[in-house]
Amino acid sequence: MEHSSGGPSADGQGVRLVHEAERERYEALDGDEVVAVLYYADEPAPGDDGAQAPAIVRDLRSTVVAPERNGEGLGSALVRHVLDEARTHGLAVRPTCWFVDGWIQRHPQYGDLLEPGAQAAQPSQADGGPER
Repeated sequence: MEHSSGGPSADGQGVRLVHEAERERYEALDGDEVVAVLYYADEPAPGDDGAQAPAIVRDLRSTVVAPERNGEGLGSALVRHVLDEARTHGLAVRPTCWFVDGWIQRHPQYGDLLEPGAQAAQPSQADGGPER
């Protein structure tokens, strides 16, 4: 699946978001250059008994953005794309990656995608989160 974002691009065409399923990753491409990657692994859902919960959990493991492209919103665009695709395909997600976990905390409308029994980690005071 391919999706074009409105993000900046050297050729003026925008950054393309591409699912490389055989490599278990999503890529943000600027022309032919990979500028960000989100790695994942699909796993059977814990206690999968065929009930209403999704049978597959997509473990979102690591998000990497090219250092020279930091601050352009590429990581956020990639996470949103991955979560939208998970929703479309009826997958639950496990945000192992700290960036994805934080992104879901800031966008609670995606919290329903978390694997059953899980919730995004709550920010601590040390992380700049609210005092408890």
